[in-house]
Amino acid sequence: MDRVLAAVPSAMCVSLRTNAEPIHHFPVKFSNRVLQTGDCVSSLRKASIYPSPKGNSLIRKMHCGEKSRGIVKSAASSGKVGNAEDYAEETATSVKFQRSVTLPGCSSPLSLLGTGFREKKFAIIGVKVYAAGYYVNESILSGLSAWKGRSADEIQSDSSLFSSIFQAQAEKALQIVLVRDVDGKTFWDALDEAISPRIKSPSSEDTTALSTFRGIFQSRSLNKGSVILLTWINPSKMLVSVSSGGLPTVVDATIESGSVISALFDVFFGDSPVSPTLKSSVANQLAMTLV
Repeated sequence: MDRVLAAVPSAMCVSLRTNAEPIHHFPVKFSNRVLQTGDCVSSLRKASIYPSPKGNSLIRKMHCGEKSRGIVKSAASSGKVGNAEDYAEETATSVKFQRSVTLPGCSSPLSLLGTGFREKKFAIIGVKVYAAGYYVNESILSGLSAWKGRSADEIQSDSSLFSSIFQAQAEKALQIVLVRDVDGKTFWDALDEAISPRIKSPSSEDTTALSTFRGIFQSRSLNKGSVILLTWINPSKMLVSVSSGGLPTVVDATIESGSVISALFDVFFGDSPVSPTLKSSVANQLAMTLV
């Protein structure tokens, strides 16, 4: 990806306007923001300090975390969505995510575990490209008891925890919401440049999967507000859905390649995630949940 970014002419900076415009490349990394969780953990243990919103246990704990530390701001004042407790806002982009969703191809609702954004820097100007929300089937959390009591810092740096999440035989999904217009081919090229180096010796299955993946975006315009769902059904099967706005209702393609699917998960939750804010938000929420 760095090789492609190096080829971007400096004149591109002229096109960075305040309104939505095409962005042609994405970043590799920027500094992490690890959030502290002590206040929320304490209030959760006291149980009666903060009234529980409706919904499942993960949603209740996440709501508490947002109140005490502002991980994801409530959508209370927007007036554009439903009940405020049913949504959370990624504060850097103001994109709102449902706390619980039922996605195409999933057998049960998934719960929001964290949010973040991806940013591209041109010279000293940071341009946000998309917001992302990570969802999991809550059954996955029952397999993470070995990490109970760990801090957000410890969780974020522990690759074995994220590997356990990936290997779990239950659905997890990444919802990407574009905050700028992006050409579909450019979106795929940037994603491919992150995925391909993580696959050391691609098999014919991997090549076919990458070709299928590429075909979803190759001739598609992704405007501001477009939503991309990457849904891991299991460690060797992933569903891809795209819509021009709102949650997609159908599956556009099925990717069946353990190597490709694992590489994609590593792009977001490996040691060098493309959205450090997303990984740190998930680590923060896990620290509050695994108490």
